[in-house]
Amino acid sequence: MSGKMVKLSVHDNWNTYIEKFPILDVYYSKEYVHLFADVEEGVPEAVYYENKDGKVFYPFIKRKIPLKEGYYDIVTPYGYGGPVLDGDRSVITPFYSQFKRDCIDHNIITETIRFHPLLKNHEYMKDVMTVDYIRKTTAVNLTLSLEEIRKNYASNNKRNIKKANKEGVQALVSKNKDDIEVFRDLYYETMDRNNASSYYYFDKSYFYRQMDETMLSKTYLLIAKYKEQIIAGIILLIGKDYAHYHLGASKTEYLPLRPNNLLFDAMVELSKSLGLKALHLGGGYQENDNLFKFKASFTNNNNYYYYMAKNIFDEKIYNELSQKVLKNLSFSGQSNYFPLYRLKI
Repeated sequence: MSGKMVKLSVHDNWNTYIEKFPILDVYYSKEYVHLFADVEEGVPEAVYYENKDGKVFYPFIKRKIPLKEGYYDIVTPYGYGGPVLDGDRSVITPFYSQFKRDCIDHNIITETIRFHPLLKNHEYMKDVMTVDYIRKTTAVNLTLSLEEIRKNYASNNKRNIKKANKEGVQALVSKNKDDIEVFRDLYYETMDRNNASSYYYFDKSYFYRQMDETMLSKTYLLIAKYKEQIIAGIILLIGKDYAHYHLGASKTEYLPLRPNNLLFDAMVELSKSLGLKALHLGGGYQENDNLFKFKASFTNNNNYYYYMAKNIFDEKIYNELSQKVLKNLSFSGQSNYFPLYRLKI
């Protein structure tokens, strides 16, 4: 069944289409995609597809491929995304057939999708592509009472929250716009501590823009204070149904006071008070690593599953570009990187 596909650029009003989808989450607004398009040195785009059986909305970042003039790839903004369906699953096949054809016509070589674990959109997208399981994520079930949620915290987590309280650490929602600058400095310190890649060192304007409200999200900055000094912080995104732990930062010397445990507990309390269904904490860097275990100590193992898709629309050009990288690769250990032509040697 053929349908109508509308292509949206940064100059178009996305909200007209967004409001047709009751389940869209924080990652689907034009402002959010635009924010990370700037990080990725790309442009924000989206497509809306509709036929008699339903509709699909799909935002992404379109990036120029530096190795070949006039060629592009597309990628999900930081976090989670991918096409979202409202209607019958049968819509996916004609939608993706038309979308893929349009990508080929416009020299888009590859597509990388990070599916949304809570929306579970990988389940219907696997009808038209291969989806790969990556790792677990975890979320607090906010339909339980706050008392029950806290009762289910892991015992070491309860001890650490108690320690932070005893030491005089306070967790609160920031009301001071200047606190975002303190958070930014703590965030850079945290990235240094974790040996993060350059991608995660967002520029200074990013932090202010992330605090802006959109049609799909409201942003809170939670801070932990000790003796009037901010020693840790969290950026929390609030959507219609879900809250998302977005970024965290802490001062290394104060980690023994356990400010992160206290902040996560405050984030749970705030999210619960806003009447949401779940607080998604995300996953670790790898399956069951220490970061994941820390997050899971709040969720009573209420886990979700994160999937990706890596699609090649033009094998010939992809192989040509990849060969340029492969010949400079002294070992094959990273030859499964995708897209391979973006591997930094």
